[in-house]
Amino acid sequence: MGTVSVTGAIVIITGWFALVEFDHFSETERKKILQKIKRSPALIMVISFMPLGILINLIGTAIGLLSMIMIGATLIFLQGIIVSLLFWKRKRWKSILLLAVIVILGSFMYIPLFI
Repeated sequence: MGTVSVTGAIVIITGWFALVEFDHFSETERKKILQKIKRSPALIMVISFMPLGILINLIGTAIGLLSMIMIGATLIFLQGIIVSLLFWKRKRWKSILLLAVIVILGSFMYIPLFI
């Protein structure tokens, strides 16, 4: 597995998990969450890790810079970990499973750098 396919898997798994869990909230809870995000610059920055990581990863792949690819992949990896920790109290078993999958995929992503 190459770095791009591993990061793609992390993006798909993290996005799917976040959307499914967000869908389980009631309408009032969703509105509260969205209002909280709109008011907090820190939350907006955390949410931007995924799209920013994808963009940096794509540009790095097009240019051929391994450092840019890894910076983008690291942002995507961090977003996956943050999403799993955000849902820790709500669905612990799903959160643990997501965290384990993200760590395993992340190890596939970073091991070739050390070999």
